[in-house]
Amino acid sequence: MIKSGNIQAVITDIDGVLTDGKLLLNEGGETKKSLCFKDLDAVSELRANGIKFGVISGESDRFTEMVNLKMKPDFYFVGRKDKRQVLEKISEKEGIPLSAICYIGDGKYDIPALERVGLAVCPNDAVEEVKQVSDIILKRKGGEGCLAEVYTLLFNAHGQETFNREKGYAAAPVFVKRVEEHRDVINGILEDITYNSCVEKAVNLIIDSYKNKGGLFLCGNGGSAADAQHLAAEMVGRFYLERKALSAEALTVNTSVLTSLANDYDYGMIFARQLEARAVRGDVLIGITTSGTSENVLQAFQKAKDIQMKTILMTGRISEFEPVLKYTDCLLAAPSNNTPRIQEIHILTGHIICEIVEQELANI
Repeated sequence: MIKSGNIQAVITDIDGVLTDGKLLLNEGGETKKSLCFKDLDAVSELRANGIKFGVISGESDRFTEMVNLKMKPDFYFVGRKDKRQVLEKISEKEGIPLSAICYIGDGKYDIPALERVGLAVCPNDAVEEVKQVSDIILKRKGGEGCLAEVYTLLFNAHGQETFNREKGYAAAPVFVKRVEEHRDVINGILEDITYNSCVEKAVNLIIDSYKNKGGLFLCGNGGSAADAQHLAAEMVGRFYLERKALSAEALTVNTSVLTSLANDYDYGMIFARQLEARAVRGDVLIGITTSGTSENVLQAFQKAKDIQMKTILMTGRISEFEPVLKYTDCLLAAPSNNTPRIQEIHILTGHIICEIVEQELANI
């Protein structure tokens, strides 16, 4: 009996995984949903290879009853919103470690379960929060054969093992998926004339400031704080060329100033207060925020406009109604809502800006 690594059970949600999650009603008002034949076949194949199959659903209706009759799962729990608790009970009763369970989910109720199991999987149309905690994001959407795709990931056409967490094979599909996501965002900015022109505008704002003896300030939170410090270092040090140091300061590095302002005043003003102390008219501020809603970045931009600085906002795909846009001279919005992908575009864009600025100022 061939087992796929240490996975002993595949357990799935119903709506949004085995079905497309859409509610269709017939003339009598009854729910009308369908199962994919590939998924029905996959259940038989999983069992033939020693893998148990189960379903956990927050719903309990005639359709879930039909799923039970048709698929005959080894584990069947309906009307259960706390899916993590159900998984823990299955693990305890059946003697299957949680690390040996593959769970497939698509909605927010599935997140605690996905975070607990050995292999977390979601359909391609799952909500973004679910994608963030999943080991594998499938190519198929809900109702299109997700279970069949999971079987294919676990076993290749010859029945050989393709996933083994201890051997690290789980990284392969995750790696490919993330690189594909990154490539898609890259293609998005290459095709976006507006983004390209905004990069040029950001470069010109910074060059004009440096030529007029101005300086560059940068701010952000978390990973964006690290990006702010990284880009400041490229300006003060060098990128490719030997040249005069360029004035650049990340507003995230003085812990005494940051903690005193947060403690004595408010965390929202930790960057604005520093600008009030050191920035002057004609300086440039780069604010980095993946969401576009960071309060301390917003307050920094408001202060920057009071000082008559120029502002560059590096963010993700945000609405034109975001408050910070009122104070933004140049918007660099990565075409994504996925935080890691946005951050990757930020550092790429920042590196390109540093390179062009350096080329233009190297001989001055």
